[in-house]
Amino acid sequence: MLTYVWAGTLAVMTLGSGIAAYQFLYPYKRANTFGGKFYIGAATDLPLVGSEPQANVDGRFWLVNTENGPRAFSNICPRSLATGPIKFRWDADRNRFDCPVCGAKFSREGHYIEGPAPRSLDQFVIEVVTGHKVFAKTKRLPEEIIAPVVPSPEAKILVDTSKIIEGFASMDSPALRGSSLKVVPGELSA
Repeated sequence: MLTYVWAGTLAVMTLGSGIAAYQFLYPYKRANTFGGKFYIGAATDLPLVGSEPQANVDGRFWLVNTENGPRAFSNICPRSLATGPIKFRWDADRNRFDCPVCGAKFSREGHYIEGPAPRSLDQFVIEVVTGHKVFAKTKRLPEEIIAPVVPSPEAKILVDTSKIIEGFASMDSPALRGSSLKVVPGELSA
């Protein structure tokens, strides 16, 4: 009898240790908390194309709906990652994002315009769900970051804050292509 009690206790302790180790190694990321997925709603809940970006404080991102599709920009300035997170803000008068500390400027589409930032804005992956499967999601190609296609107004939009796509280097910014501007790290010159 004592052997069975000892074996049962050992089995319960082993199972408890295994569950604790699993939860430590693979933590559950709750929905609508940073590091997890944020449910935005149906495609009709996205901001209108051309309207001001919507700030999501809990998710630490700006939601923007462009002509090419929705984008979720991390609200942390790429320059400040080395010194500590600094949140940039939306300047409605100039229709761009500005960092209040370093002075970096980014277009509504997240492209680097000027300032000491090393790259364009980082983006979180957006998933477009139809039915019970992912129809499209944000992808990084060698030349650009592709926003997901929204097939219908009923499609569900999710922002995955556990998956970030780093912005392109400032010298490769689409906002500077075709212009006579030459980018020198830390400044902008003509």
